[in-house]
Parts: sequence; C-alpha cells; structure tokens
Amino acid sequence: MKKHLFITGLIIVSVHILWSQTQPKKIPDDESIVILKEIKEKLSVLKTAEIKFSLYTEKEGKTFNITKGHLWIKGDRYKLIIPSQHVYCDSVNMWNYLPQQNEVTISLYDPQDEENAINPIKLISNYQKHYRSAFIREIVEKGISIQIIDLYPLKASSFYKVRLYIDKSKKEIFKISISEHDGYTYTYTFDTFLKNPKLSNQLFIFNSSQYQDVEIIDIR
Repeated sequence: MKKHLFITGLIIVSVHILWSQTQPKKIPDDESIVILKEIKEKLSVLKTAEIKFSLYTEKEGKTFNITKGHLWIKGDRYKLIIPSQHVYCDSVNMWNYLPQQNEVTISLYDPQDEENAINPIKLISNYQKHYRSAFIREIVEKGISIQIIDLYPLKASSFYKVRLYIDKSKKEIFKISISEHDGYTYTYTFDTFLKNPKLSNQLFIFNSSQYQDVEIIDIR
C-alpha cells in the first residue's frame, strides 16, 4: 500500500495524453526548481479535488497489472479507493479497510509519514525537504511540449526515483512513475480530474455501520 499512497500524493492533472517518440531537447538541471515553483503556485488555489486514475505495474518493459483507482482530497483529508483497499483520513485518524478480509485498521494520521503523503499541495510545497530534483529533458509529443523532472529521495527508501511528466503550457503534472530498487515501476495516468468540487467532511470518515460484521483493529 505504501507505493500506492506515496505516488498518489503527486497527483494533480487535468489531461491524459497519448504518446509518441520524438528527439529530446536538453535543458539545464536547475530548470526543475523554476518549473516546480510554477506548479506550486498553481496548486495554491486548489482546495479540493476528485481524481480517477489508472495504475500500471511494470517490470522489464512488461505490464503485469492495471489497477483503477478513485481519490478525493480536501486539505489534510483524503479518501483513496482501489479494489483491494480503501483508505480514509479525516486529518486526525486513518482507516485502512481490506474488503476481502472485511477488516479495518484504525491508526492516528501522521502528516510526516511518507505513506500518508498524498496531499499534492503539501508534497510539492515541501519537496525540497525530502527530494533532490533534476530536469531530465523536454520533448514534444503529439504537438505538446512535455517537461520531464526526476525527484530523488534524500533518505533511504524502497524507491530510488519519481519521474514527473509535465504539460509545459498548462504547467500541470499529468503522468507520474515511481521506480523501485527491485526493478518494478509503477506508473499513474489520470482518467478524470475535477478541481475544487464540494466535498463533505463525512466523506473522509469510515462508517463501520455500513459493513456487516466488520473486524475493527484499533492501534491508536
């Protein structure tokens, strides 16, 4: 679940683009700081979001699994739904529900925990505390200029690189991949993105009464 929560935290997208290969254009590494600053400024007006995404699990160029997911964000609150797991966070508590086991684990929310870093506004705003950024290249796909930036964790982690694909004209991230030491790559593309929808605070609280005979494990 760690990789799902972490990489989802980078989600902020409004378009999904088909790809084709073109000759890359090299740009100095320090350009990454300028670009991420522009994205941060655009994110500052985002208060809520609802996003549907696709997660591709790949290794050695082969796709092993495709998972559909749904994410809601409101400040420190979030709700993440994938078939195998439902995660709720109301900014104080977290509920991790496993449908197959009909089991929910309740824990306290730690905003500093990498596993919980799924708020894109905070993550981009604070990325320099946790990552080193580098501009890799600029390419053109289907007439669209795309900037590629890599983030490298400053501390030891199961992953060694996060790659951001950015629409240059829109200044929005529309595709993200995370590369792990075991050779697996997890790539997120985004199917729909709704900015600033009205979201009730109750949406982010797990309601055990809706799940008959659910087992509750409280580790708070």
